Amino acid sequence: MEQRREIANAYAHKGLGLNIALAIVGIKRSTFYYKPNGRARGKPCSTHTKKLNGELVHNDKVLELILKTLSNEYHDYGYQVMSVELKKQGYIINEKKVYRLMGENHLLHASVKSSKRPKRERINYTVPPLTEPFSTVEADLKYIYIHGQNRNAYLLTMLCTFCRLAPVWRLNFTMKSADVNELLESMLQNMIVKRYINNRALKIRIRTDNGPQFIAHALASELKSKQIAHEFIHLATPQENAHIESFHNTVSRLVTNKNVFHSLDHAKQVFTEFFNAYNNTRVMKSLLYYSPSQFLSLWDKGIVGIKKDHQRKEIFFFKEKPHPNPDGGSSPEEVFVQTNLIPLATSS
Repeated sequence: MEQRREIANAYAHKGLGLNIALAIVGIKRSTFYYKPNGRARGKPCSTHTKKLNGELVHNDKVLELILKTLSNEYHDYGYQVMSVELKKQGYIINEKKVYRLMGENHLLHASVKSSKRPKRERINYTVPPLTEPFSTVEADLKYIYIHGQNRNAYLLTMLCTFCRLAPVWRLNFTMKSADVNELLESMLQNMIVKRYINNRALKIRIRTDNGPQFIAHALASELKSKQIAHEFIHLATPQENAHIESFHNTVSRLVTNKNVFHSLDHAKQVFTEFFNAYNNTRVMKSLLYYSPSQFLSLWDKGIVGIKKDHQRKEIFFFKEKPHPNPDGGSSPEEVFVQTNLIPLATSS
């Protein structure tokens, strides 16, 4: 652009009309006369954030709140979730501003570059429908390396595909069908689960892979006696167990990649803290930016409904959106959850 401006200027000095010279080099008159002032373009960034009660809060205070929220080891929030959390605290703030504040302070997640691969034709895998809590529960195992004992332990988790709650889990060096059955019995006796399965005609359904712990005759006999349906995913198709597989990715990112376990007891202690945060305080985008236990309380109140998006995928929506507290205190839903934390069953 600068080179074309110099050519136009040379033509003009030789007596050619400026408009003709600009037409020859192909630039506009306004571009020819434009002189940058060295300042960033656009409106200056705001220094304060307004709250619902009219209070103006300096961005430094907002940043302190963001850092406090992220101080929880298991709250790995990005800018979208963080913006919703700030709105719950009564702040009038959009995602762009939260993105800027977090970006300036190196709090954003590292970008993941996806490799371009040729498109493949894939079959449509069945996804459990959104009907009601604990209609379908996915169960699976994950290896957990115990560094101090130089061996792997098994983490068995049962996860509700509706509300993503993990009411029971077990961590041990061995995991047989008897352990699966014992954990299943613990889930059926959990007071939260009992509240849903005892108040409906629909029975619970367990979805697993084809591991030896899940295909054992002893487990099949116990499930039949409890009138619990058991469905298996197809071989080599973990996509059909997508909810528990996604949960295992979260476990890897937030627990196993960050900890060195000195013993099995040490690992159990860490996982107890993780499951407490996962069930009660760690919010999820798919649950309308609430934690599983908070989401269940909203579902029980009839505030949440189910609809299909433009891709015909079932999603949740607010029939009646919860009102944020303008003073930044706990909302009625949060008070409910804090007094009704989800009990967790662990291995002995």
